[in-house]
Amino acid sequence: MIDSEYSQALPVIVGDYRYVEFVLVGCGGTGGFLSPSLARLILALNQGGKRAFATFVDPDSIEAKNIPRQNFVQAEMGFNKAQVLARRYSLAYGLEIRAIASSFEVEMVKPEWGKLTVVIGAVDNGAARTEIAKTLDVNQNYQVPKVWWLDCGNQGNGIPAGQVLLGSTHSLTLQNAFNHPDTPNFCINLPSPSVVAPTLLTPEKEALQSSHLSCAEMARLNQQALFINQRVAAEAIEMLAQLTLSRGLKRFATYFHAGVGSSRSVYSSPNTLVNFFKES
Repeated sequence: MIDSEYSQALPVIVGDYRYVEFVLVGCGGTGGFLSPSLARLILALNQGGKRAFATFVDPDSIEAKNIPRQNFVQAEMGFNKAQVLARRYSLAYGLEIRAIASSFEVEMVKPEWGKLTVVIGAVDNGAARTEIAKTLDVNQNYQVPKVWWLDCGNQGNGIPAGQVLLGSTHSLTLQNAFNHPDTPNFCINLPSPSVVAPTLLTPEKEALQSSHLSCAEMARLNQQALFINQRVAAEAIEMLAQLTLSRGLKRFATYFHAGVGSSRSVYSSPNTLVNFFKES
């Protein structure tokens, strides 16, 4: 059954833009499987008259242990993940996809007039997410957000569960959430992933150490379910398509457990968003 809040949900409108850049941070598990779908979305946007392109960011090289759970093959071992995926899908679809073979830094995102930027976090540590979160600070200077952050995550510990969160501001208020605060008919801003789930920014090492686990137990907790990355990627690309292509998005968080077949979303209704308003 669909949550009753869906009937009250307002569409998320990103405003008019001439072109869009998708910055995929993390090209391993989820990022690797998201990249071919992202390429198809870019192709659809281009065919629809919008210039779209992507930047893939990852400092890591492909290792043997990556092959079962990530979108790589044996022949690609030793090469940088971002460069392999950018080359693969730019050539396959004739798209503009560049690669940065280093850790993500906020300076890599450059808001420009007429440009929409969507930063896709497919990372598994608080430090990287903290850097991604900084990209939303620029939105304080604009009435309509220029940068959005989509965060992808999974539970680890071999559990086939995960979530996808989308947002644009760390300071959601009645004034900046809707087009008309008293009589809203669409959303302008959504709470950032780190507002919805503050633990995303918790340093991984610190969180594990505070739990008093052994090294073996910590390694087990980091183990991903074999097929979880494809499921997270599928949820993420649908949210991205609704945000930029069909413009019918009415949710900002989706949680699922593939093992038991459950899924739930949090919708962009005024009754729900008020729970994330920042107190003045």
